[in-house]
Amino acid sequence: MLGIPSKSRGPSTWTVLLGILCICLVVAAGVVSATHSHCGGEASHQDCSLCVTVHMTVQIASSVTQVVTSQVFTRVDASSPVERPQFTPQFALFSRPPPAGLDRS
Repeated sequence: MLGIPSKSRGPSTWTVLLGILCICLVVAAGVVSATHSHCGGEASHQDCSLCVTVHMTVQIASSVTQVVTSQVFTRVDASSPVERPQFTPQFALFSRPPPAGLDRS
């Protein structure tokens, strides 16, 4: 195939470095949020963006589904029966005789 090297190489150096950087950022953010404190002993401050972010949670709202049931009554008149012809069509070759050369012995 065009553009695909024949040998399978491992991840490039940039990919490895980007992965290590992401892991370090997650660990650093966890350490900062775990050790975060304010003088005065208050649990949260309105000026601190970390405190505001920590106390913002996803509000899960369950939607209430209302089932609407109603009965509709409508008068239906019977239709008149379909008029069909009273004769049976006759075709000239409706029942043909057996083939001429058939021998049953």
